[in-house]
Amino acid sequence: TSYGRTHKPPPPPLPLMKIGKAEQISHHLPEEIIEEILYILPVKSLLRFKCVSPSWRSLISTKQFIETHLQHSKKIESFTDKRVISTCKNSSKSSCPGRLKACSLSSLLTEPITRAVSFDFFPMNSSRDIVIVGSCNGLICVLVDACRFFLLNPSTREFKELPDFFTGTTCPKNLGSISGYGFGFDESSCDYKVYAVFSMTSPYDRDVGFPSKSVARVYSFKTDSWGVNAFFEDRWTIGQGKFVSGKLHWINYYKTKLKWEIVCFDLTNESFGTVERPSCMEGCYIPRLGVFKGCLCMSFDCALTVGFEILIWNEYGMEDSWSRLLTISYLSVF
Repeated sequence: TSYGRTHKPPPPPLPLMKIGKAEQISHHLPEEIIEEILYILPVKSLLRFKCVSPSWRSLISTKQFIETHLQHSKKIESFTDKRVISTCKNSSKSSCPGRLKACSLSSLLTEPITRAVSFDFFPMNSSRDIVIVGSCNGLICVLVDACRFFLLNPSTREFKELPDFFTGTTCPKNLGSISGYGFGFDESSCDYKVYAVFSMTSPYDRDVGFPSKSVARVYSFKTDSWGVNAFFEDRWTIGQGKFVSGKLHWINYYKTKLKWEIVCFDLTNESFGTVERPSCMEGCYIPRLGVFKGCLCMSFDCALTVGFEILIWNEYGMEDSWSRLLTISYLSVF
């Protein structure tokens, strides 16, 4: 192959460790030491090391190794290995498809220009509407075109489409939409679950912005199916549920009570519950929920302090463990 003056030949591929070399290392190092070294490596390196030898491939593929590696990864608080996943769309062109992109968190915080990488392994990334349902343990769940759910593993570049949400239901797609959703892990059954709500509206309710009836279903990764649907009324589920302590959380507004509260959905027993509002929330507008270092938090505008505040729930289940994480006075901005 000949190359022009302005073209350089591609660099040679990096050599992989030969099987014989790996076996020599295995003979010199105890298996426990090798495992401890592999536990602290990123997933991309582990995928390459599967090709080193049959014994390494077998070790890295075991359920125990995967779970231990996940626990090691959770303990790392450095920003270098963290990624921000977002959906990007050109709002000036309605026909322009939305795309999933990822960028380094450290680059986003420290560099003037951040390079975002598209999920080119996901063919549905050219669809017109992509919504992030949630992320858990390195997996991402997305909703495509308001009706199709997918699970993505960016590290292994694999994806899976979930069964049709509407199969086995009487939901009229043209009289509503999937308004609430969430993704999390049920530790009691070691099962990943997706929660989704389809809200049906009457003509009057559509005018005032409230659903009249909703259908909730839960998908189980183990059974690869959606559970029996449950109906509930008088509830307005907003967007993405925040996964904390085995539960999904939303801010819900009740049209008959004209008030909001924190509603949670337990992935273990698949039941609803409520979370006590912090006492300092009086005089505050409807907040937004989030997750900070594994703790539930909420941000809101407060009329009493004329500012923006973030509260964090330091100990889940302890009502008096809410504390202020951040306060910004609007008066100091001007």
